[in-house]
Amino acid sequence: MRFVLELLCEEIPVAEQQRFAAETPKIFTALLEKERIGYGAVITHTTPRRLAIICEEMDETQQSLEEELAGPPESIAFKDGAPTKAAQGFAAKTGVAVEDLHRIEKGGKVYLAAWNRQEGRASVTVLPEIIVEFIGRIPFRKSMRWGENAFSFSRPLKGILALLGSEVVPLQTHGVKSGRRTYGHRFHYPQPVDCDQASNYETLLRSRGVVVKVEKRLALIREEIRALAEAAGLTLIENEDLLAEVALLVESPTVVLGSFSEDFLAVPREVIISAMAKHQRYFGFEKEGKLAPRFATVLGTRIDDPRVALDGNERVLSARLSDARFFWDEDRKNPLSSHEKHMKTMVYHRKLGTLLDRIHRIERLAGYLSPHLGAAENLVSRAARLCKMDLDTHMVYEFPELQGVMGQRYAEVQGEDPGVSLAICEHYMPKSAGSPLPTTPVGACVALADKLDAITGGIAAGLKPTGSADPFALRRAALGLLRIMIERRIDLDLSQLVSVGASMQPIPADEDEVKGFLLDRLRTVMGENAPKEMVEAVLASGHEVPYKAMEILAAINSMGQSEAFLSLVRLFKRMNILKKADIIPETVDPGLFTHDAERDLFTSLTTASLSLEKYLETGEYLRAIELLVPLYPYVDTFFDDNRGVRVMDDDPKIRGNRFALLAFLDKLFRQVADFKLLAGLT
Repeated sequence: MRFVLELLCEEIPVAEQQRFAAETPKIFTALLEKERIGYGAVITHTTPRRLAIICEEMDETQQSLEEELAGPPESIAFKDGAPTKAAQGFAAKTGVAVEDLHRIEKGGKVYLAAWNRQEGRASVTVLPEIIVEFIGRIPFRKSMRWGENAFSFSRPLKGILALLGSEVVPLQTHGVKSGRRTYGHRFHYPQPVDCDQASNYETLLRSRGVVVKVEKRLALIREEIRALAEAAGLTLIENEDLLAEVALLVESPTVVLGSFSEDFLAVPREVIISAMAKHQRYFGFEKEGKLAPRFATVLGTRIDDPRVALDGNERVLSARLSDARFFWDEDRKNPLSSHEKHMKTMVYHRKLGTLLDRIHRIERLAGYLSPHLGAAENLVSRAARLCKMDLDTHMVYEFPELQGVMGQRYAEVQGEDPGVSLAICEHYMPKSAGSPLPTTPVGACVALADKLDAITGGIAAGLKPTGSADPFALRRAALGLLRIMIERRIDLDLSQLVSVGASMQPIPADEDEVKGFLLDRLRTVMGENAPKEMVEAVLASGHEVPYKAMEILAAINSMGQSEAFLSLVRLFKRMNILKKADIIPETVDPGLFTHDAERDLFTSLTTASLSLEKYLETGEYLRAIELLVPLYPYVDTFFDDNRGVRVMDDDPKIRGNRFALLAFLDKLFRQVADFKLLAGLT
């Protein structure tokens, strides 16, 4: 049986719609499971006016529950064979005759027990409690109160449609009663309408001018934009994020094509595109590879004459582009370096100084990093010195999303080296997971310095992220830093990096805390394509050069399905015996061997160690592992109960020497990974 819950509200922000769609299915299904109501697929629909959650194939009744209830100990439940008040009270409480009580044993004692069966109730009688709790648990980022209500919600709640099949689920919350009533498009179909069946919900609203499914709205917008573009000989500038956002701003999309003056094309295209997309939610176009003076906007209402809407939209865009042109002209009157005097007064953080202090730290860090990236030191120094100067420009003040981009454009027109100009833009990369990395050594160098300073300084100042709160975006900075180091195969370990970063800060930084933070992010990156056991095994061996850790992980992962490799891993479960050692000698003494298994293992390990070191130095990690796998028979024989040796020998010297041999084995393998931690793979 289909279930539909629709919450009709005042205008709901896009971010809250996205959060509802992402978070609420698991909340709702958890409540259903708690109340023993079976269900099928759970989906959500959101529009600016409504939040809906739909459950396919919901059971009409709860599952019955039979549980065993423990009662008083038998020792006090009966006296001289007769039931005491304790037994009688338990029987009365559970609704079972004393003679029907049974006995169970727990913790060495015998207790009376009874079976308690709860028959499942009709789902429609249980759902009101579930819905009220569900509404209260919707995780909005910001909520509000209205009227005299003590309740809070993202926006004032105007109506609740709750149907299980054709039956209304009766409830009242936030001062609103549930029913089968809903509303269509605000302007085209403003009258209320009743939904007779949950299965008709989407069809009913479609007939009233509302496209409920966001995927359908998105497809309609895309089709209309491309049709208009084709008719006008234009090419759409793809922007999937904007498309997804606009689809959540309308219930019935209509696309219209507008234009702006060609005079504005003298302004950098990034400014025009940003003004349209970020500020007006317009789509831009190209013609013959150049930005065209046209735009598309999505309306939420169908109108007979598009010019009525376009005139207003064109006036607003023209005003914004006029401002942008003014900023462009004004900012170019002064060189980027002239903004340095204002940087002295712009506070970055009260514990970390001004923006100019931060720029000086970035410049010094970039200078340290430049030899490791093969970047020209003079270009790195200049790019680092100018990288934040555009923050003081009129354009970036109005369009903050263009930081870095405008720095590049101003540097270009002012004659800076192309490598410096590009690095100013690239030092913000990557801006998000999966987004492009810096393309040049100079850009990568300044980007690393910027992120390293932000991380070490931020943690030193007590800004380490907690939960979902990360106001200084330190997690993003750490992931970006690691991605650059891995992509460019930078041969610096995290301890070195953190030490240098911490030494530049104006306040003490806990290097272990900073390194731990970076290692946690490295775990995240490594865990994207490999089991947790492999990730931990590599990191436990002290591999702190990110690209090397990734390459070792890839080599281990490629061997993960090899039976020979897994057989070797299984043997390392026996290495836990090292924990029993009181003292382990630093070296192995072959003169104390009494068994061929000891001699053979020692010889094989010694031989392997010579080649292993060479493979690790040259980065041939797969060959290193392939070198270790053939050691299996020697390790297997050593541990074999019949053919092997007894590690815990009565002679303390022999026992200690065998522990030393196992420590040698462990140390050899730990040059690649801690094989003891791979046991979970088998």
